[in-house]
Amino acid sequence: MLRSAALLATSLLCLPLSSPAQDSPVELKLHWEPGMTYIQESDTDTTNFLTALGKTTDQKMRLHQTTSITVSKTPEGRTEAKVLIAALLGEMSFEGKSYAFDSRNPGSSSPQLQQTLGGTAGKGFTLVYDEKGEFVDAKDLGSMVTGDVEPNLNSIATARQLATLYRRSLEMGLPKIPVSPGDKWISDELVPFPQAGTVQVKLNAKFDGVVDREGRRQAQIAFEGTMKSKPDKDSTGRELDTERSVTFGDNSKVNGHVFFDLERKTISLAVFSAAIQLKVEGKPMPVHQQVTTRLVSMKPTAGQ
Repeated sequence: MLRSAALLATSLLCLPLSSPAQDSPVELKLHWEPGMTYIQESDTDTTNFLTALGKTTDQKMRLHQTTSITVSKTPEGRTEAKVLIAALLGEMSFEGKSYAFDSRNPGSSSPQLQQTLGGTAGKGFTLVYDEKGEFVDAKDLGSMVTGDVEPNLNSIATARQLATLYRRSLEMGLPKIPVSPGDKWISDELVPFPQAGTVQVKLNAKFDGVVDREGRRQAQIAFEGTMKSKPDKDSTGRELDTERSVTFGDNSKVNGHVFFDLERKTISLAVFSAAIQLKVEGKPMPVHQQVTTRLVSMKPTAGQ
């Protein structure tokens, strides 16, 4: 579905700007430019503390994902962002052994990770926005749905959750209204997670200021907050008695920072760190995760 040396390098590249325009409110709203293709690279480091469940060792996983987002405009004036997982590299260590996965060379991948990650690369969906840039819906979920003649209903729900989780992760920490350097705000949203269901993500965020990063004026935002599972609800708001094998404990915490490119109206770098207190079938299992996502390029779509 939440991201070192990179942090040090980032701090060295960021120099404060003293321009008077810095104090004016700016809109930090994600924008997809039709006719452009965005390439993102994400590094995710996860430690599952399986010793808490009685295992002899913990499990560590590193994933490197390349994602392309191709943006177009429909005749009706809507903007469609086609998201595709272009490539995935994985490495897992567990019980003294290492396992590797490469979506571009699946024959060399370990069977353990091939089963888990083998169907990820090449999958995708499309995010649809209206004329004002407001999110409308996710579509083209078929590549993530299992089943042939009769698609699996659970996988349809999971695919929609993954699309929503991806979109929400891009917007995490961004304010809903224009802000000035020094402004603070609270973001409180319900986010669907596969397996875990509805999770409340509450963040305290601050606009630290405008910096010159890689030759561009960028807004720097920092945030910290909590995550916890909430009861699922139906379309009328009534709570459902959904029993889930995996839930987020109330003391799960997240923090991070993002750089928002003011010219291109997109995030150039996002770093999220989370200390999650999972409960697996009622038993506590801590999980530590860091996700670093970079905008590698933004270029006109080939053939347009």
